[in-house]
Amino acid sequence: MNSGRHDLSAASASSRPSLLRRRPQFRRVWLSEIVSLLGDWMSFVAVSLLALGGEGGGVVALALVMVGHHLPNALFAPVAGVLADRLDRRWLLVATSVAQGALTVAMLGAAVLGSVAAVQVLVFVRASVGALRLPAQSAVLRHVVAEDELLEANAIASATWSVMFAVGMAAGGLIASLGPAAALALDAASFGLSALFLWGLPPMVAEGRPEGGVLSALASVRRDIALAWKHAWDRPPLLDAVLAKTPVHLANGGALLLLNLVAAERAFAGTAALTLGVLQCVRGAGTGVGPLVGVALVRRGLRGELAATGAAWTTFAAIAAFSVTQHAAALIAVALVWGLGSGANWVLSSAEIQRLSPDRFVGRLSAIDNLVLTVGLCATSLGGAVLVERVGAPGVAAWLGLGAGVLAWIGSQWMLRRRAAAVRGRGAAEVAAEPEAVSLRPGTERR
Repeated sequence: MNSGRHDLSAASASSRPSLLRRRPQFRRVWLSEIVSLLGDWMSFVAVSLLALGGEGGGVVALALVMVGHHLPNALFAPVAGVLADRLDRRWLLVATSVAQGALTVAMLGAAVLGSVAAVQVLVFVRASVGALRLPAQSAVLRHVVAEDELLEANAIASATWSVMFAVGMAAGGLIASLGPAAALALDAASFGLSALFLWGLPPMVAEGRPEGGVLSALASVRRDIALAWKHAWDRPPLLDAVLAKTPVHLANGGALLLLNLVAAERAFAGTAALTLGVLQCVRGAGTGVGPLVGVALVRRGLRGELAATGAAWTTFAAIAAFSVTQHAAALIAVALVWGLGSGANWVLSSAEIQRLSPDRFVGRLSAIDNLVLTVGLCATSLGGAVLVERVGAPGVAAWLGLGAGVLAWIGSQWMLRRRAAAVRGRGAAEVAAEPEAVSLRPGTERR
């Protein structure tokens, strides 16, 4: 067992204190995420509105900011996953927090100068650094909670993300009314505070990790990612968890673009900034409640795959409704349901990856998960922006993403059924061949 991991034996859930009280290391990780996420979402509102309304801005500029915020998760996911499985995960989280804080200060300078292009570049660079920490964040949970606590830990992490998303978007809407500088300054400070919380963690290295440092890890990225993919490919339930977020994020890409455009065009809360903050706040609240509902249903006996299916189709239905809804109150209600489905989908699939994957693979499989979902989100964001500019109807962005998401869900389910049948067939063939093999060894009994 990894020396960086404490004794994680568990008593019965009914007699235990809350996870945050009984796992101080998990509490440190949780606090670091609170401050970092609060700053991130406040600045995201400001940067989005700067891209949409600043000099050289527009729908495509907004999409480029969204892509710059997310695409590095895909581009650097293989490297990030390998580093998370080979290096000290605590050190990786601290280093990336410090680097992101410095880059946010540079974004502050670009925003003060009103340069949309410079902000877009810096958003991309900062997100590239942040991409290195995502698989490590997922893998760290294996060190700070027990296996039977992973679902609860992921639900807490998702609820925290949602609360900070809601609070950060609402606060960002208020602060953005004064200009982007204040939000970016707070964001820069949040990264420093996050690094301080993480500094108190013990070393956290993967069990059975290969020898070698950063250069060795970088040289083996292709081979290591291929090994992790093969591990999942031979285990359909794990493969299902790795691919489960992608259809939902294909749908989300176009729908999030529409959400920004609706806020700018209708401004029912008084200003575009406040309207965007309200809609994102409500959607964020839904992403916090959805996982709690999903976890409760699974604990009551609902099969995990059925819960995940329900979460995906709840998201699809809500996005379809959002694209045709006009009234402000209805938009808010639909945004809440959208968040419910999306949040439940995220937590159920993340917990399954952590539960089903060996520690030596969890960073890389989380990276593959990030890779495919982010490529999907960025593709429908950019595709939707181009369609909106050509057609002039904001709703086409959401319908493009929704169509891609539904087709991806159908295709992935078909592929997973074929893989399961192939694995069962291979197992049956091995069993059928076993008596023949045993007959070559007189005196042995088949177990």
